[in-house]
This record gives sequence, structure tokens and C-alpha cells, in this order.
Amino acid sequence: MPTDHLSLVARLWRDYGQKLIRFAGVSVVNVFTGQTLLYLCYARLGWPGMLANVVAVAAGSVPAYLLSRHYVWEREKGDHKVGAEILPFWGLAFVGLVLSTALVGVVDSFSDHTLAVQGANAAAFGALWIVRFVVLEHLLWGERTEHELVRRHD
Repeated sequence: MPTDHLSLVARLWRDYGQKLIRFAGVSVVNVFTGQTLLYLCYARLGWPGMLANVVAVAAGSVPAYLLSRHYVWEREKGDHKVGAEILPFWGLAFVGLVLSTALVGVVDSFSDHTLAVQGANAAAFGALWIVRFVVLEHLLWGERTEHELVRRHD
């Protein structure tokens, strides 16, 4: 691997490595919560795939928000800013909800296998994983350089 790529990887790891590990941990909790709820609603309660997915994603988004805010980006217990934190976070959750519900609906129309429905949900959120990290890091909770903060207030 050329030296330029190694230095880029080293710099990315230095700047984001710990947060990515914590974000991955929160994602594991979120996947477990969401997949468990999806399984219960779809396989045990017999709900249609799309409804089961909506309930699973909506319920799973609450711990995802709280864990992301406090554990990944280490925000103190202060106020939860509606415009600056809650709406953007739930906007990302809504994108995941729409994408996963559409995929679950398609899969559910072809198959009644629970694993296929769960796979559709997981695929949608897996595709959005890095996008969510980047948006949360650079637009919501990440550390900003002094230059960026000054520029935003001008």
C-alpha cells in the first residue's frame, strides 16, 4: 500500500477510530433490539412485514438516539436540542425507516420467511451505517475545529 494511503488510514483511525468502535457497539445494541422486535411482531404476532418493521424501527430509535448522544459522542446530560439534535437524528432514522420498510415490503411480498424479512431490514440499515456516522459526526455532535465554529457564527 502506498505511503499516502497509510498516512490517510492512520489519520482517519486517529481522528475517528474510538468513535467508530463506540458507534459500532451502539449499532450492535440497536440491531439486537430492532431485530428482536421485528421477529416478535412478524413471526410471533403475525403482523405484516411493513407494520412489524415500522414498530421495530420506531421503538429501536429511542435507545439508538440516547446511546449515540451519550456514549458515542459523550454529550453531557444537558438539554436535548430539538432543532440541532433531535430532528436531524430522527430525520436519519426516518430515512432508515422508509428504506427498510420498502425493502421489507418487497421481500414480504415474495417470501414469508422471517429471516428474509430480517435480512431486508438489516441490509437497509447496513447501507446507511457509514452515512449516519458521518452526518452525526460532522453535523450534530462531533468535535468542531475552532475555525469551523468561528465560520459558523460569522
